[in-house]
Amino acid sequence: MIKLNLETNKKEYEIIKEYLENNVSEELANKINNGIKIIKDNKTLINKKTLDTFMQYANEEARKLAPQGANYTCIEDKTVFGWAIHYFEEDEFEGKLYNEDGTEYKPEIKVTAPSKPITKPKQQNKQPTLFELMDLSTNKNENAENIEEKQIQNNENVIEINGNLISKETGEILSKSPVNTFDKENAELLASLLENKLTLKE
Repeated sequence: MIKLNLETNKKEYEIIKEYLENNVSEELANKINNGIKIIKDNKTLINKKTLDTFMQYANEEARKLAPQGANYTCIEDKTVFGWAIHYFEEDEFEGKLYNEDGTEYKPEIKVTAPSKPITKPKQQNKQPTLFELMDLSTNKNENAENIEEKQIQNNENVIEINGNLISKETGEILSKSPVNTFDKENAELLASLLENKLTLKE
């Protein structure tokens, strides 16, 4: 009889172990006693199956055979023994995993930082750009000129010639037109209004 290194702390475990020791091949006994090498998480590990891990497998198989809604079911011994051979023989089933140095393998727990709620940035007082300041300055100057021009236009001592506002008293140009030139006819008119205070140059 082949000796298997399987712990038995329950009566049913002893029955399964005894069956396996009387029926397994030397190759299967070697798998049970020493485990098999597998690759998991990019590491070489030793997969050792135990009677505890087999019982978890057997319970899952029994649930599949139980009638729907049943809390328990009866399984024949030969079916359970067949599950035992199958479980320990097939490499696809995972038991307890150990590192190559014999220590129990514990998978690394990946810690992910909790996602922070998205908060909208507080609106700060936006500093105006140089261009915006220039626009403001231009607008202020234009507004001031418009106000001044309206005040001048409402004055009875002012006349307009070619878009220029001129004081009747002094002949001073009070607002400038894009071109500050007068034709001879307008100059003569201005001179007569100013009672010949203005001299004309040919």
